[in-house]
Amino acid sequence: MNSTKPRKILTVDDDEDIRNTVSQMLELEGFEAVWAKNGQVALDYMMAIPDSELPDLVLLDFMMPVMNGQEFAEKKKYLKRLAHIPVVMMTASGNLVNVMERIPTGGYMSKPMDIDTVVKMVNTFLYPGIILDEGPAAEG
Repeated sequence: MNSTKPRKILTVDDDEDIRNTVSQMLELEGFEAVWAKNGQVALDYMMAIPDSELPDLVLLDFMMPVMNGQEFAEKKKYLKRLAHIPVVMMTASGNLVNVMERIPTGGYMSKPMDIDTVVKMVNTFLYPGIILDEGPAAEG
């Protein structure tokens, strides 16, 4: 049997409703969804698991208590085993350009996000060079 493990997405957000909604959207699209309530919890989780269990992508809120998105992104980039994992910053901040200039990450999304935006962003990072606008085609 050739079963492939679903790609893992870590959503880091202090808003429980957003964490749950994004996780459910991702699971409906066939991804494995995990979450953390702030940057410190996410960093601790990622450092505690084996390399084979690391997420393929991090969706990261900008404004959080304990450790915000900017602090998480700064610390992650200096940790050799985590530096390769792409990060997409999510923000409700009215000035997305300011966030983009301050925090170099792979991508950015303004909150609130709809399912199409989240799925397209995730697919952009997990399947670069493949256009998945219509979803995967099945040949019989």
